[in-house]
Amino acid sequence: MEETKNTEAQESTKDEAVKAPFGGLGAKSPKGIRRFLQVFDVVGGSNLRNILLSLPFVFFLVILGFLHIANNHLAESYARKISRSEKEVRDLRWQYMETTNKLMKKSRLSEVSKLVEDQGLKELRQPPLIIEVKKDKK
Repeated sequence: MEETKNTEAQESTKDEAVKAPFGGLGAKSPKGIRRFLQVFDVVGGSNLRNILLSLPFVFFLVILGFLHIANNHLAESYARKISRSEKEVRDLRWQYMETTNKLMKKSRLSEVSKLVEDQGLKELRQPPLIIEVKKDKK
């Protein structure tokens, strides 16, 4: 009688160990969580079948990790290119405004008269005369 109690106790501890690989989590948790945790139970199961069954999931996680790292690298590269382009646009805009300002200064009447004075041309002090030619009607 005592032997049957011991074997029953041993079987119940085996069942609890199988049901609860993470220190009692599996026995009290719903079936979905238990199945999810069994995927990660590589050490507790320690048989080759469980390890081989969990390898595709591990590979999937590794691939997701690589994709995440590559995506972050690509996004940072684009951000650097955008900031570099924005700086270049600011510099070119500044250069455009400076060149426009110089051109406007050189195209003033006083500046133009100073430039053509060397060639012997002078600014008119009186308004120009308008010459009108009348055509004879026949």
